[in-house]
Amino acid sequence: MGKLCYSLSQMDVDYCLSWALAPFEDHMVELRLDELIFDADDIKFFMENKGKCEVIATYRLYDPREFDPLDLAQAEPETDEDELAMAVQLLSRAIMAGADYIDLDLDFPAKERQWLVHLALNYGCKIIVSYHNAYGTESTEALRAIASRCFALGADIAKVVTTAHHSGECDRVLALYDFFPPEQLLAFAMGREGSQSRFDSYDKGAPFMYIAPRRCATTAPGQPLFFDFLPDDQTRCLGDIEPPCSKSMAIRAIIAAALCDGTSTLTNITMCDDIKAAVEVARQIGAGVKYNKKERRMTVTGHHRPGHSLKIKDFDFFVGESALLARMCMALSMLTWSMTFIYGSGTLKGRRIEPVRKPLLRQGINIHSMDGNGAVPFAVSSDFRGGVLDIDGSESSQFISGLLMALPLCSWIDDVVIRVKNPVSQPYIAMTMDMCRRFGIEYDDPSVDGQGRMVYSFKTGQQMRPSDVRIENDWSAAALWLVLGVISGESGVDNLPVNCNQADSYIMDVLEMAGADVEKYSDPEFGDGVVVYHSAFHSLTAAFECDITDCPDLIGPLMLLAMRSEGISRIYGIHRLCNKESNRAATFCEEFVKLGADIRIEGDCMVIKGGFEFMLKGGVASSHGDHRLAMALIAANYISESDIFIDDTDCISKSWPDFPLI
Repeated sequence: MGKLCYSLSQMDVDYCLSWALAPFEDHMVELRLDELIFDADDIKFFMENKGKCEVIATYRLYDPREFDPLDLAQAEPETDEDELAMAVQLLSRAIMAGADYIDLDLDFPAKERQWLVHLALNYGCKIIVSYHNAYGTESTEALRAIASRCFALGADIAKVVTTAHHSGECDRVLALYDFFPPEQLLAFAMGREGSQSRFDSYDKGAPFMYIAPRRCATTAPGQPLFFDFLPDDQTRCLGDIEPPCSKSMAIRAIIAAALCDGTSTLTNITMCDDIKAAVEVARQIGAGVKYNKKERRMTVTGHHRPGHSLKIKDFDFFVGESALLARMCMALSMLTWSMTFIYGSGTLKGRRIEPVRKPLLRQGINIHSMDGNGAVPFAVSSDFRGGVLDIDGSESSQFISGLLMALPLCSWIDDVVIRVKNPVSQPYIAMTMDMCRRFGIEYDDPSVDGQGRMVYSFKTGQQMRPSDVRIENDWSAAALWLVLGVISGESGVDNLPVNCNQADSYIMDVLEMAGADVEKYSDPEFGDGVVVYHSAFHSLTAAFECDITDCPDLIGPLMLLAMRSEGISRIYGIHRLCNKESNRAATFCEEFVKLGADIRIEGDCMVIKGGFEFMLKGGVASSHGDHRLAMALIAANYISESDIFIDDTDCISKSWPDFPLI
């Protein structure tokens, strides 16, 4: 039986060494030098440290997709002299450093091929001569002639790879094993129809079979994955989910629609407690709201007209447990000509959400905590007349989002310039401006002034216009499911916007840093989405460093990922966690340490020591009434030796009532 050959591309020398030194039986590696982040010194270093693993070195000069060998009228591909020189340099270094094989294309320029073959013979390096057809499969007779030519050029192994569009083409290329010694032949087809021919070739006695270490790093269509060869107990499939809609985006859309004069339609709305609170706020400012749960469609009919103040019932806003709504309603209060009151419930009552009062008071905005603790309930009144508004944005962007939504509608004040010192969560401000633009509001492009402040300017007296908006699905929710796939099995998330301004899409950058196997896809039925795969090989989930200043809601998924990543991970920007539903920097650390995690806080950084085989010990934990901590603790059961019992999971309804792990 032949060996499995891990075809390595798109990575650096340390990554490739980890595969060469992996404790697998009968494995070898192929270095795709045309795609690896290698130079000549890296090749020497790799060869000196690869251990006993056999190595194939290859450099593809031509993309086989650019040349159809069945099209006789097509011109031969031109050779780039600089790239040819690079190929010869790297392959020569690989031969002299101890490569076991070099793989040369059949149409590799003759002079340079002869030099490399001569060098290989002198260093005891075997030769593979390859033919690739990315378009189709010739007749068996033609393929026999191609294989014979490979051997005539000095090949120890002839490699004949075609593309199959049906099983008959696979049969033609596999028929070569009837004419040549199997141990000297690699003959199979690429593509979906050709994927089985790789296994058939292996069964017929091919010396090895190429497989990819990660789905996102395949070197040919239809290439099998390392994941496909793992034992069943290491490939638990969590399945695919569709996450709830982004509540951040939905809340902004509902309030914007309520500030129109007319009817807007919002689709892909999935309800949670915070979105229900936004609906109540919309009704409190006079809008009519209808929701069709089956179709996930909401219609919002607003009656707000240019130049008119909001007519809030009893001058009250009730915002439930949503800090976003509380801060937005502080700004919406500026659309009234009377004092308004903002009330909340649950953890919001003890959560400090008051912005810096003194600078605002000097500018005519009075926000007073009626209980004196900086939390709801608030009384708000405003005598702001426009012009420049200076704000410290170091704690939250939510009040700024409210101002960007409310102030453009104030026809009785001058045009506004908002200058934000120490801004955080700028992707959420971008989300607010993008949403308001959909409803007709215009802004100048944001800029940075000489003091490093973000500057937002716009004209007042504008009017929200009704709009139809589809709400994106939520990256905050998707992040936890994706991390679970990386650390314990396979998982997928459907209908997830791959290109968006949701701050929590940053999880994709971190997964890439950790070496996770991630694949983005676009499907006509399920839309855009992401699939992740677990690997039993520790180096694919390595320690990482990241900054959550703009995306604090990722703390749960990132902590789980760090616990199962080899080495010490550091999560910066944790000051953003201190004023959430709980003091997340403290409560997340406390609960996971209690369960056996190695975590410590160093200033503005959370330091987590992890390992690929790390397991929590289980036990009793508290969610502290925090929906994100509750979900993280439930997910942690996947890396726990015994069950984790959580005192309160009802708080999850704040953001994800249908959380799939409950």
